[in-house]
Amino acid sequence: MSIETELKLHIASEKTDRFRQHPLLQSAIHTHAPQRLYNTYFDTPDHALLQQGVGLRVRCIGDKRLQTLKTAGSGLGGLHQRQEWEMEIVEDTPDYSLFPEGALPAWCSDKKNLEQIQPLFVTDFMRTTWLIAMKDGSKIEMVLDQGEIKTQTASIPLSEIELELKAGSPETLYQVALTLQKTVPLKIENKSKAAYGYALHKPIPLTYRKAGIVALTSDMTSEQAFIHILWHCLSHLQANEDMVLYGEDIEGVHQMRVALRRLRSCLSLYNTLIPKKKLLKLRTEVKWLTQILGIARDWDVFALSLQEMQPFYKKSLSSNELLDLQVKVANFQTCAYVTVRDALHSSRYNRLLLWLGKWLTQRRWRRKLQDNALQRLDSPVSDFASQILELHYQRVYQQGKNFAQLNSEQLHNLRISIKKMGYGTRFFTELYPQQAARYAKNLSRLQDELGILNDANVASHKLNQIGLNKNASVRHFLNGWYAHQQSAHLARLETAWQAFLEQNIFWRNNTDE
Repeated sequence: MSIETELKLHIASEKTDRFRQHPLLQSAIHTHAPQRLYNTYFDTPDHALLQQGVGLRVRCIGDKRLQTLKTAGSGLGGLHQRQEWEMEIVEDTPDYSLFPEGALPAWCSDKKNLEQIQPLFVTDFMRTTWLIAMKDGSKIEMVLDQGEIKTQTASIPLSEIELELKAGSPETLYQVALTLQKTVPLKIENKSKAAYGYALHKPIPLTYRKAGIVALTSDMTSEQAFIHILWHCLSHLQANEDMVLYGEDIEGVHQMRVALRRLRSCLSLYNTLIPKKKLLKLRTEVKWLTQILGIARDWDVFALSLQEMQPFYKKSLSSNELLDLQVKVANFQTCAYVTVRDALHSSRYNRLLLWLGKWLTQRRWRRKLQDNALQRLDSPVSDFASQILELHYQRVYQQGKNFAQLNSEQLHNLRISIKKMGYGTRFFTELYPQQAARYAKNLSRLQDELGILNDANVASHKLNQIGLNKNASVRHFLNGWYAHQQSAHLARLETAWQAFLEQNIFWRNNTDE
C-alpha cells in the first residue's frame, strides 16, 4: 500500500502544445513517450463501492493488466491524497483474492455481493510523463492525459495535468503549478477521472453545499485549528463552483459568498496571532472575489423581494411599470452572473486557490514572528477560542448599549460585529458541543432581524443603478414596503437583543472548569 499525493489541473486541449514547451518540462531529468492507458472502472449498478469510499479499476497497458484499489481520500485545492493498492493480474476483471484483508468493504466477503460488481465506465487516454527535479531536492512526476471518459451510451473529453509528489513537501506541487500557470491557463481540478465517470454513468442533479460542521478537536493547537478552518472554507467555496458555473439555483452564489465571508472572518479572528501584514495578499484577492459574488447576490435578493411583493404591488402599480422593472432587474442579474462566471474561469481565481494551498502547506506566517507569538500559535485552541469569543462578545455588547436609541448606521455596524462573532462561534462549536450550537442560532436570529433593516438601503441602491426616477410610483411603493417591514421587525429585534444578553455565556463556563 502507498499514499498518493497529487495535484490535478484542467488544461484546455488547444493549450497543450504551449504546456509541452514550458521550460520546466524542457529541463526534465526523464521523459516517457506517450503511452495509451485504457482503464475500466468496476462497481455495482447502484455504486455501492463508491458509497463506501472505494474506487476499483483494471488498467490495460499493452498486454499488461494492473488492478488498483483506491480509498476516497481527500480532494481539496486540487490536492488529492488517498491510500492505494496496485498489483498485476492476468485477466481483464479484478482478482479480489489478491487484495489484503480489510482493503475491500466488509460486504464484499459475500460472494453474491461480489458478483454484482461489473464494469461501469472506461477512461481511454494518452499519457505523457515527465520527472522534474527541483532545486530543494523535491521530485515531481508530471503527466499530461488526453482522451475521453465513456460509458456505453455517452462520453466526455478528458484533458488534464497531474503533478504527483515523489519526494519533498506538498507545497512544491503548488509552487510548480503556479510557475506553469504564469504562461499556461490552468484550472484547479477537484474531481477525479472516476468522479466524472460515475457522474456520466448515473447523472445526478447539481446541488449547492452548505458549510457544515468544522471538526475541531480539543487537542489541536491554535495554528492547527486556523489551518483546518481555512481548508474547510476553501472546500465550501469549491463545492459550489459547479452550481454557479452550470446550475440555476441562486443559492450557489450565496454559498460561495458565505464561504469567503467565513474565510475572511477566520483571518479577522486570528488578527491577534497572525499580523495583518502577513495576510495582505490573501485579503486583497479574497475581497476581489467577494465583491463580485456580492453584486450578484444583491441582485438575487432584490429580485426575490420583488417576487414576494408581487401580490401587493399589482394592486398599486400598472402592469407596464412592473414588467419594465422586472426586465431591468433580470438584465442586471444576468450581467452579474456573467461577471461571476468569468471570474471563476479566470487565471486570477485559480492562482488564488493555488496560492492559498501553497500558503497553508508552507505556513509562511510563522516567519519572523517573535517567540511569544509562536508560543501562542502552538497553544491549545480551546484557550484561544475562549479568549477570542470573549473579545468579540465585549465588542458586540458595547456597540449594542442603549439599543433602542441606535441609528441605522450604528445598527449596521452592530450587525457586522454580530456576524463575525457568529462565524467564530460556529467555527469553535465542536469545542463546546452542548452549548455553542444554540448560542450560534440565537446570533443568527439577531443578525437576520438586523439584516431586514438594511434591505431598504440595498433596494434604494439597486433602483439607482437601474436608473429609476426618484418620483416613480414604483420607488414610492418600495419605500413604503420596506418602511412597513422595518416597523414590523423593530419590536422583534429588541426582543432578540434581550434574548442575546440573557443567554448563557458558554466559553466562560469552559474557562472556569
